[in-house]
Amino acid sequence: MFNKSRICALITAVALLSQVSGFTSLAAVVEGINGGPGVSMELSGEETQDQTASQQTPTDTQIQDGSQQPQQDTGAQIPSGQQGTGAAQGPGVSDATSGPGYVEGAAENSFSDDMLAASMGIDNTDPNVGMDAGRVAPDPVLGQTFMLHGQMLTSDGQLTTGFTTDTGVFSSPQDGFCGLKIRMDVGIGDVFYRVYTDQHGWSQWAMNEMITPYGGDGAKVTAIQIRTTGYIRNLYNIYYRAVLNDGTVLDWAHDGQTAGTIGTGRYIQSLEMKLWQNGLKFYEPTRQHMVAAHYEGIAYDPATGLALYSAASGQPYTGWAYDTDGNKYYFVNSQRVNGWQYIDGYKYFFDNNGVVVRDLEPIMGKTGDYKLKLNKEMKTLTVYTRDGENGYIIPYKVFLTTVGDATPLGTYNTYVKYRWKFMHDNIYCQYLARFYNGYLMHSLIYEDVPDSYHFEAGSYNYHGKRRSDGCVRLTAADAAWLYNNCPTGTSITIYEDYWVMGPLDRPAIEWAIPMNQNYDPTDPAITGINP
Repeated sequence: MFNKSRICALITAVALLSQVSGFTSLAAVVEGINGGPGVSMELSGEETQDQTASQQTPTDTQIQDGSQQPQQDTGAQIPSGQQGTGAAQGPGVSDATSGPGYVEGAAENSFSDDMLAASMGIDNTDPNVGMDAGRVAPDPVLGQTFMLHGQMLTSDGQLTTGFTTDTGVFSSPQDGFCGLKIRMDVGIGDVFYRVYTDQHGWSQWAMNEMITPYGGDGAKVTAIQIRTTGYIRNLYNIYYRAVLNDGTVLDWAHDGQTAGTIGTGRYIQSLEMKLWQNGLKFYEPTRQHMVAAHYEGIAYDPATGLALYSAASGQPYTGWAYDTDGNKYYFVNSQRVNGWQYIDGYKYFFDNNGVVVRDLEPIMGKTGDYKLKLNKEMKTLTVYTRDGENGYIIPYKVFLTTVGDATPLGTYNTYVKYRWKFMHDNIYCQYLARFYNGYLMHSLIYEDVPDSYHFEAGSYNYHGKRRSDGCVRLTAADAAWLYNNCPTGTSITIYEDYWVMGPLDRPAIEWAIPMNQNYDPTDPAITGINP
């Protein structure tokens, strides 16, 4: 179902669009970071004390240890338009009755297709509108055609040339593949993905050019999940399908559903991905996107409509999972939890539907007692509050940040604040807190004068991706919240964790702004909301 928040975001974007004379296309060239949860763009400096350092960017054929590998691209291709079989062959075949809510079908329209299509430049009144209409139109704010690019890691450590959401199926060598790497060639937001092997189960979630973990033992990928967050998710669903090594062409999965097979002795030979405009009907088969004794992933109790977890093994499942809207759940013996729960050393709160709450201020109010932890690798700052004598183990809220190579690691205390501050050249920032030498937490970038209407829009659209000189950047609302609620002396720990974003995951920019917009849409001076 189409989320109401996306409808509001769409209306907001269309309103913003009507206020400007035309689209401003992004001219910057985006480079990939090996394993970085974003992309690296041109540096934009802060204070003169900050140090900049170039980050080596491996090529597409480098694996995580930095070694150069030759490209390999072999195997027959399956035509992009080929239909799924609708009934996979062989043992362990699932059918639609294998457990409650076995396969969630393609998203149906919950509001006017014509409204969304008009905003995306599609004539949805044409009865001949087909597959291409849902996936090729540029976004309504920047005029970009979003695209994802995938590569397969072979058993000898090589990355294949790859495939994109626009080019159809890419076939791996005959022995299958052992890992996956996906990058966002064009787009705003994040892409997450993980793989399943019979030897190791599900891998950790990789994101934005990371290569899924590989033990070097040749274990073949049998199933995958792919999901997106942020602006790209609000515009598009991500659809993907697998071709198994016995030639079985499965139907399409989408937005984190499982595609492939588990427990049948087969593996994935080929993959195809498509971006499809959110709210428009998907025209190809989506019923049978995996082969197993049971479906693997979130299903729904037909009596209550509430989430539960179905494991391919049929055994009770305990752990985290995401639905197709990106909501995060925790299951105990396949049943969702709600209310306060102690999990993995943290104390979380889950709403009545079982979704983890990522902002506890409406639940707890302002406690006035916080500690900050910033995962520099994931560019995610989590605010913690105290759980009595248990210490600061309640993840209270989470902010997306922009950091730089020079951002220092360690534990520091803030010691001075500035409402506005000149940085250098023509750069100003607001809501600043200094924590170490020349390094501060502060808003995104303003130019020429300290004024809310001299904003640099690119620092918003590519927040969390482009690098700073070493300071920690936040949106105006997030910087203001820290400025207003975390007094001088507040502790901030900066660390690096390549795989674990943090207990509340990583936020994303939910809606782009025109590149000629001169204000941060979250700025309290604009919204009238003083956090």
